[in-house]
Amino acid sequence: MTQRIVERVARGLEARTSRRSFLTKLAVAGSALAVSPLRYLLRPIPAYAAVTASDCSPGSKCASGYTTFCCTINNGVNACPPYSFLGGWWKCTNYTGHGACHKEGVRYYMDCNRTPGHSCPHGCRCAHNSCNQRLECCNVFRYGQCTTDIAGVTPVVCRVIKCINPCKLYVNCNCTLKVDNATCSHEEGCL
Repeated sequence: MTQRIVERVARGLEARTSRRSFLTKLAVAGSALAVSPLRYLLRPIPAYAAVTASDCSPGSKCASGYTTFCCTINNGVNACPPYSFLGGWWKCTNYTGHGACHKEGVRYYMDCNRTPGHSCPHGCRCAHNSCNQRLECCNVFRYGQCTTDIAGVTPVVCRVIKCINPCKLYVNCNCTLKVDNATCSHEEGCL
């Protein structure tokens, strides 16, 4: 009986949402529980509002669900802030913009995760408290190809852009390829 109920619910969810959409929603709910458990569980707010601590409109950069670039919060420097470490990377295989790496046509995005035992100076928020900026220190996620001596998963503080594969730049990164072309259009003036 229980198995039939679960199967029916799964079929219903599958008919209304894609696997990626479902996993995204599940990740946001998990992030809400990790970042702001009391706010998420005790207030009638969506998981995304608990994660971002923001009331930004759904079309804003902050509501996109993506993390800000490090140069936005690190005094213009395209590097991990001191309270973070390089946690992993992915490749944008079809970069057609005019910013960093336009000559190469590819970009490598590297996540700077919060170092365990440290805190983010501003907590989880839209960078600079602006709906026109992406998230800072909210998404609890890790690709995991870099700095494998640090265990666990912590919030992604910000992202760094490079035009060369990180496993060729950093000895603490392996060459396991991850691809996300949805980020190819992300730009920031400080890059």
